[in-house]
Amino acid sequence: MEQKLDLQKYKKLLLNERDRIELEHRVLSASAAEEGYELADYDNHPADAASDTYERTKDLAIDENYREILDRISDALKKIDNESYGQCDRCGKAIHPNRLRAIPYATLCIECQETLERR
Repeated sequence: MEQKLDLQKYKKLLLNERDRIELEHRVLSASAAEEGYELADYDNHPADAASDTYERTKDLAIDENYREILDRISDALKKIDNESYGQCDRCGKAIHPNRLRAIPYATLCIECQETLERR
């Protein structure tokens, strides 16, 4: 018999995770803005320009990752509202509570996640 999830507990967990991610993202964004990047590279050595390009690319990738996680958290909160939270998007089975405690915005059960990662 499957145990019913305490949706309010997971909602609180997701809201706390969202707050943590947003704060971390703001701190990182502020730090990147303070560093600044040279707009003109005519006085820079090519290696300096390459370093700036690398840093900008890295910052964009990190920003995209934060946004993706925040979107997944938002989706999980919507699932709580419509009482579909904790069900695997692929097979429909329940996602183990231990997995949801570790990754509260998980959308796949362990088996489906492993299948996806093997591809």
